Amino acid sequence: MKLTKIAAFSALALVASAATASAAPITGLAKAPVADNGVIQVHGRHDRCELGQGGWHRSPRRGVRIVCRPGRPRGDHWMWRSEGPRQGWWDSRSRRWYR
Repeated sequence: MKLTKIAAFSALALVASAATASAAPITGLAKAPVADNGVIQVHGRHDRCELGQGGWHRSPRRGVRIVCRPGRPRGDHWMWRSEGPRQGWWDSRSRRWYR
């Protein structure tokens, strides 16, 4: 009787430890995009103008997408340019994109 209780308890402990061990596999953690503070950044609600898959926009409420432009950089030669999927401020003198 004592041996059956010990066997049942050890089997239960083995199953419980196996269930918690498989909750976060080691191979999956190596590929996760984690920031310095441990937060995974996703594209969600944001009030400021950010570059996303569909270009520059802001999303103040869920399901709302407002097209916008980021602030113009300092200097005289910056102009807004759209070149295929690439949009942003272009410096015509030094021939470079901002950011």
